[in-house]
Amino acid sequence: MTQRKSSCGCNIERALHRDENYIFITGAHKQSDSPTGKSYIAYHIRIGDIETKRRYSEFESFRKAMTLLHPALIVPPIPEKHSLVDYAALQTRVKDDLAMVEKRKRMLQTFLNRIAKHPELGQDHVFHRFLENGVTWTDVLHSPPLSTLPKNPLHMIVSKQDDIPAYAFNPTLASNLIPSPSAAYQLKDPDPRFEESEKFTFRIANYMSNNLDKSQRKVIRRLGELASDYAELGAVYNGFSLNESGAVANAIEKIGQAVDASYTETTQMVTSLEGEFAEPIQEHAQFAQIIKQVLRFRHIKHAQVELIETTLNNKKENLDNLLSMENEARRLEEAITRERTIGSNAINVDELNDQSQSESNNDTPYSSTYSPRPIRPSNNWSGSPMKVISAVGHTIQNIIDVNPEATRRNQIGISKDAISVLQEALDLTSNDLTTISSELQADLDRFQTEKIQDMRDMLIAYAKIHIRYCQKNLESWQEARAEVEKIPI
Repeated sequence: MTQRKSSCGCNIERALHRDENYIFITGAHKQSDSPTGKSYIAYHIRIGDIETKRRYSEFESFRKAMTLLHPALIVPPIPEKHSLVDYAALQTRVKDDLAMVEKRKRMLQTFLNRIAKHPELGQDHVFHRFLENGVTWTDVLHSPPLSTLPKNPLHMIVSKQDDIPAYAFNPTLASNLIPSPSAAYQLKDPDPRFEESEKFTFRIANYMSNNLDKSQRKVIRRLGELASDYAELGAVYNGFSLNESGAVANAIEKIGQAVDASYTETTQMVTSLEGEFAEPIQEHAQFAQIIKQVLRFRHIKHAQVELIETTLNNKKENLDNLLSMENEARRLEEAITRERTIGSNAINVDELNDQSQSESNNDTPYSSTYSPRPIRPSNNWSGSPMKVISAVGHTIQNIIDVNPEATRRNQIGISKDAISVLQEALDLTSNDLTTISSELQADLDRFQTEKIQDMRDMLIAYAKIHIRYCQKNLESWQEARAEVEKIPI
């Protein structure tokens, strides 16, 4: 895990740690938004002697803020919003639906207490401000650290690193030199731990959403229908008893009362199953989806590290090629310069021979009458080997000048700057990935322990609900049987 956040010392933090105070949602009342006139449900939150009110949209915004601040942590879910179909069907009545409000109260209370118990999330001052009385949530959204969060989570450092602010825009990672990975990117060197976690989570998410949750909702719906049938049947038996007299009338009336008791107990059973079993199942189905998202974030962060490393290696290879070309160009330039120097200082052997022959002829007695044809220097390459080298040098120089020296050196400078940025980004993201992996693994282990405890509590509650239902019905029907046996034969 990352280093634990330092204590902020606010009233909420003290209240949370005072005898491990539990957070209650004590009520939900309809209020009106004065500027627009629209109504909404305000949920009353109490921790110790501190109370505040928050609407559902603020809970939703708060949870989103926590996922942005802690993308590598498992932020608990809140109850799902009603679909557009639900709103279309219920129209304005949906916000007044008592069952929906009560369900939200229970699940929002669970959400807040899960946050409070989390070793990292519970220490976040944004959470404390959400619970604080007199704090406008809009002001929290427009103040640090939420106001400094980048739109792209890959443009910030999640872990705490020396002299580098976490949860804030990082210009190095936002550079256009840094590649952006896609969700479909296949890791070259995946971590087998998280590969297995992804497979397990996908399997659990699919099973809980498409099997367990769906089947449990079906059972609860049918139990609700059965309760309604019992209510109708009880009224029928009670009316039937009025047509009889004596022991028969009493027996029929007692049967009607037993059916009424079955209606009451079935209704109670539906309520208990909804709150103590179905809602936790829905919550853990949401948890599975949340874990998928967290694992996906780590996957993208790992992909970012791999892409930066690949880009950095390509830049280094390109720089090596440029430096090699630069060294070769310098070597050739030095050779050309040296050959030019030698050529300008070289002695022309043909001219020297002409001069020697002329002097010799002047010394003979026949010099006044003999005038040999002067030997002209040859215009072909064979007359001067040094000129051949010089001409080749000029040809090579013309070829090199196609890519000017200034351009090449500018490219070398740009490559060095890019390598510096990429190396810094690689160091940042590699350290971040290491911390994220450690943090996520610890949070997965914590969640697994918590899930086992939750499953145990859910299954015990499931058994107790059915035992109570059977016991209460048994008592009612035993009384009905005793009354029926009083009918004389």
